[in-house]
Amino acid sequence: MIEDLQRNQKAARLKPEALERELSVDLRSDSGLFRSTLLHRLNVLGVHWGKLTDAGRSRGTFRERWTLAWEPEYAVRLVENLIYGPTIEKAANGRLIQMIEAAATLDTLVALVQGAITAGLSEASTAGLAALEARAARSSECLEILASVPPLADIIRYGEARKTETNRLSGLMERLIVEGAIALPYAARDLDEQAAAALVSAMRKADEAIRLVEPGEDVLNGWRNGLAAVLEGSRATALLAGCAAHLLYEAGRLSAEAAAGLLGRRLSPGTPVAEAAGFFEGFFSTAGQRLIYDEGLRGAVDSWLKSLDEDAFIAHLPLLRRVFSNLDSMERRRLIEAVLGRAARLPAGLTPTPDGGEAWRRHLERLGPLLTGGNGNG
Repeated sequence: MIEDLQRNQKAARLKPEALERELSVDLRSDSGLFRSTLLHRLNVLGVHWGKLTDAGRSRGTFRERWTLAWEPEYAVRLVENLIYGPTIEKAANGRLIQMIEAAATLDTLVALVQGAITAGLSEASTAGLAALEARAARSSECLEILASVPPLADIIRYGEARKTETNRLSGLMERLIVEGAIALPYAARDLDEQAAAALVSAMRKADEAIRLVEPGEDVLNGWRNGLAAVLEGSRATALLAGCAAHLLYEAGRLSAEAAAGLLGRRLSPGTPVAEAAGFFEGFFSTAGQRLIYDEGLRGAVDSWLKSLDEDAFIAHLPLLRRVFSNLDSMERRRLIEAVLGRAARLPAGLTPTPDGGEAWRRHLERLGPLLTGGNGNG
């Protein structure tokens, strides 16, 4: 194992130095991909010689940034991994396969498959996909299903950086989206605060992943029908119903007028304060800036706040702070101005142009030839 490491280090032109140093690799080059694969395989074995410094921020790119620092104990860990195989590749495959066999949840399995593909471990990838399909066929736990969608979407959307075959994964993910949508209205019923918050988080992340990979129209409609069923369900927890309404609104399945009417009903004086607050938080926890631009939504929220007595208003101040904490200082100022009915003014020296659309069209006509290699004259 040590000899194999030394051969790989020499091939990768990486020296095991104790001092930290930065390493940037380009996955489009053979040398960059080799370095990345080696470091990922060592991480599988618990040898964290390299640590990704931009994990999660470099998705969709062909570049990784690592911090390298060699520790003497890593040699001992490599020897301990000899039980899985005599080389780094075989040992990483063996260890990951053992972890796949022991995985208790669907989302854990997806993460392990993602790791196997990233590390170029074909045996572990094959074993992981088989286990993933078998587990998906048995799973009916909505939270587990939804939590598995984002990492699958990452593999499918960004797998081309490593020439990953994604057809099999795409079919599996689409099946999971549909199953999650079917299970969602039942999972959203009568939840306590902690369980509701966990499912809301999973819904938002799954929805973001679904938009990322742009599945077929049937799959997309299935997901949105599941959200609509949550919104319309009489026993759905208010926080989940508010989240479903926001996701449908962002997707264009709920018009501005319908959303304003819905908020007006859900936040009406006849609605229990706790239930109204839950719906409000579910809808606006990541969409507070909507109130700056959307007069209908702002009016519905304003009417609800005015309907609260002093004690209820004070009790819900922490909720309002949470919802509006996502707004920066400029957005908060603009929201206050909108609430007070102050019209936004153009900066000094600028005046509105009645034919602005036509002027912009002429501007684009002049830019077009420049962008496509023409001379732009005329």
